[in-house]
Amino acid sequence: MGLAVDADPPHVWRQEVVEPGHAVGYDGVVNDHFLIRTASFDPRGAMSDAELAAENVTGFRWWRPAEIAGYHGPDLFSPRDLATPLAALITGGVPARPVPLGL
Repeated sequence: MGLAVDADPPHVWRQEVVEPGHAVGYDGVVNDHFLIRTASFDPRGAMSDAELAAENVTGFRWWRPAEIAGYHGPDLFSPRDLATPLAALITGGVPARPVPLGL
């Protein structure tokens, strides 16, 4: 079970990283990012804690843009510089086609 949406959301970013060893058992990753406007909710999903841990997910929370820009802790965003494309999306709106992102 996930968040139900009534229409296809705009595809705003595409991240492709091809690098042997980047993700255990894979030679890279492709992440597509979509903009979904919704009321606040408690993010969780249907996966168990063990299933999430196997995917290297240890928790969920909402972040404000300033928190993302100012974060200097041990955890990593994907993309690493999430603050820059997020600020561009907020100020410039939805791009005509997905913006390519690096690591």
